[in-house]
Amino acid sequence: MPSDPRLDNILRALLQPWRPDTDTSRIYASAAAVLTTLTNPLNVTLLTTQILTAPAIWSSPDGLRSSLRVFGTFQSATLGKMELEVQGKAGAIGVQEWIGVVVRGANHNVPRWKHLLLLGGVGGGGNSYLIPRVTRRSLEDAFCRAVNLSLEGGRSKGEFLGGVEFPTDLMVMVMHDGQALLPAVVRSIYYSSEGFQSGYFLSKIENDVVVKDGVMAWPNKSNSLLELQHRLSRPLFTSMSSVARLAGTCVREARNPHALHAFLDRVAEFTHTLTAQWNMNRLSQVSMADEPKLIDPDSRRHTIPVVWQILKMVLFTTTLIVQDLATRLIQEEELAGEKNGPVITSKVLHIFRGLYFITSRMGTNAFTSYNFVYMTSIDILSLYEEEAEKFVRSIAPKNVGTIPDTLTPRIYDLYFLNTVEHLVPHLSAEIIEDLLIPLCTPYLVSSRDHNLRACFEAAHSVMLAIIANPGRGLRGRQRPKVDLEGKVLPFYAGMIFKSFPGGLSRRQFRLAISTLVKVCEVPGEGRDRVGGGGDAVMEMGWERAKAAPEIAVFDAETPIPAPTYSEKEIHLLALIDSLPYLLPESLQKWLGPLADLVARDVKDPAAKGRLRSRFWEVISGELDVERAEVAVRWWSEGGERRCFMRLGERKW
Repeated sequence: MPSDPRLDNILRALLQPWRPDTDTSRIYASAAAVLTTLTNPLNVTLLTTQILTAPAIWSSPDGLRSSLRVFGTFQSATLGKMELEVQGKAGAIGVQEWIGVVVRGANHNVPRWKHLLLLGGVGGGGNSYLIPRVTRRSLEDAFCRAVNLSLEGGRSKGEFLGGVEFPTDLMVMVMHDGQALLPAVVRSIYYSSEGFQSGYFLSKIENDVVVKDGVMAWPNKSNSLLELQHRLSRPLFTSMSSVARLAGTCVREARNPHALHAFLDRVAEFTHTLTAQWNMNRLSQVSMADEPKLIDPDSRRHTIPVVWQILKMVLFTTTLIVQDLATRLIQEEELAGEKNGPVITSKVLHIFRGLYFITSRMGTNAFTSYNFVYMTSIDILSLYEEEAEKFVRSIAPKNVGTIPDTLTPRIYDLYFLNTVEHLVPHLSAEIIEDLLIPLCTPYLVSSRDHNLRACFEAAHSVMLAIIANPGRGLRGRQRPKVDLEGKVLPFYAGMIFKSFPGGLSRRQFRLAISTLVKVCEVPGEGRDRVGGGGDAVMEMGWERAKAAPEIAVFDAETPIPAPTYSEKEIHLLALIDSLPYLLPESLQKWLGPLADLVARDVKDPAAKGRLRSRFWEVISGELDVERAEVAVRWWSEGGERRCFMRLGERKW
């Protein structure tokens, strides 16, 4: 056999042990070029085998990069051979024969997972129309067998995923059941050194955080930051969306529910470890609102965004994978049934709870995939009320009735409140009275602490949900209802009135009272009467309005300069705002007294004018037909005079 100098040179380079000064880029480029132009089939097979086993490549510390670059070598060589075929310069070996002898290079001396690099590079090299259908089908079958054999061999490191990540379409085409591949992909994403590595890199941040004059700093030259930046440049990170789609495909194709349960358990284990690692550094206890005061500007600009970029990637990746599971829950009645549905959705919600320290910083409004999975899980879990109660108890805070001192427990409280708001109609009176209301109570009183604002709003939303759904039957069986009129309504209304002024702004107080009246008046499922609870709220507001002083109230939302509003005026505005939500008989009862109170007790002419203007806006344009009839009748029977011409004034 005549010697080929090019082959001799590349083989000599491949057989050399790797050294720091080894020019691996040149080796990959030369190997692809020589592999394309060789005319002896035995030499093609020999070079292929050497590429897959060469010390100059595989003893380097590049890890997954080596796998991807070998993949690229075979892809480039295939494209080059196809171009020569089109130009009529393929030589003694055509594309079909060349592919056959290249594939023979992946022999029994080459690990099975490396076969994927060759088969994926050759089969996914582009211009596949030049590969005969029979040959391409053989490549697909060989690729599928290599995947299965690699999985049987227990290959779970990042290098294995490097072989299957880019030819995703090819894998999906030949994969009929993703449950065998799913564990390997999950291990590569969440547990491998090339992936998220259980979040262990987060705890190293604490070693580099320094405090000077009460302000924390994370230097941009620290080792922990350099490690995070290096991690972001790794191949698995740069193509994480593709890997997530592959994992989602595995979830979609897995036929055995046990594989899905095992997948969720592994992800839940990861989120638990990730949260524990994050809480080991002091940065975890600083909210986004407090960062300007507690973290130096340089860290906020250069170092903090790096770690949050990785954490956001964790959230996005997990959501994209679980999204395919949520889609299956909607489409497959058996999977969403009583045996699997509540268990799967509970696990998904537990995973989201573990990641909520990321979600709460980002907000969910701009992340539609997250909302889809979250609401789908809640909807399915709510179909099984006993399991829903078990889930609520499992995520309930341990110290009910107190506000935690640190940020992480408050984030868990916020997740609990936001989640149970949707499950209130399906919970028993016992869990509402013994757990939900005591947990909401400390958050109902508005605080000047801006870190509690989200919990404050969530707690009020839960209370409104309780009032709107005081109780219902459990799968057709009756159960005790929440004591709405005797306990909940007076308690909650009292909390709102107690929060103003001082806690709630003028706008918040008016919105809270009108919303409470609206919720209490609307007929609700499972109630013993048809609405009417808003009348009790109006009574409480009426007594407060009569006793409130005409002293100006200022809050953070009041623009400067702006008209001053007294406490009495704001109470009356809240009652006037509530008129459109009263039942017709209650509306008829309150129109006259409100008009009289405005005319008799309000002394400030500017305040009286604003109140009369608002009163007119409500009765003339915000009532529905039925309530408008009540207002017209009241107006024609002397309401105009009571409202506008009391004390001898002329109508404006």
